[in-house]
Amino acid sequence: MTALAEAAKTFEQTLGELGITGDEREVDPSALGRRAALLAASDLVWHKHLGPLYSSKQVRDVMGRGTRQSVSELAKRGRLLALPEADGRLAFPAFQFTRTGERLPGLERILKVFAGAVETPYTITSWFVTPESRLAGKRPAAWLRAGRPTEPVLEAATRYAERLRR
Repeated sequence: MTALAEAAKTFEQTLGELGITGDEREVDPSALGRRAALLAASDLVWHKHLGPLYSSKQVRDVMGRGTRQSVSELAKRGRLLALPEADGRLAFPAFQFTRTGERLPGLERILKVFAGAVETPYTITSWFVTPESRLAGKRPAAWLRAGRPTEPVLEAATRYAERLRR
């Protein structure tokens, strides 16, 4: 049985446990199934959009140095982008590191641009991985990872942060 077939079977069983048999006239099975799929997949879609996330230990491994506390301090000082997870731990978007384990050029300056403009670091993370018209449709993280100039990314971040402040 495929994973999706197993999910559908479990969905049907759960509906039965709730006393929903599908015989009810007010139940549109297609709408119910679509809504359930969208809700169930929302976290998966979001994390797929953001890309891989590292734990504190993985960040230390990538950077080749540091302690859990030093990684946390980098995040607190706005030198590293950290996302709070449901379990209270921090997750670190992988895109913010170069192939040599350094932080992206200009990362700290870009994070400062967003200070006070966003409610959550997830907004900043999403901006980094969303195509940006001011960067010829490139994603800001990919632009920086390719070694392109930092200034156009700073300008794009500034304009985006200004829109968020309105």
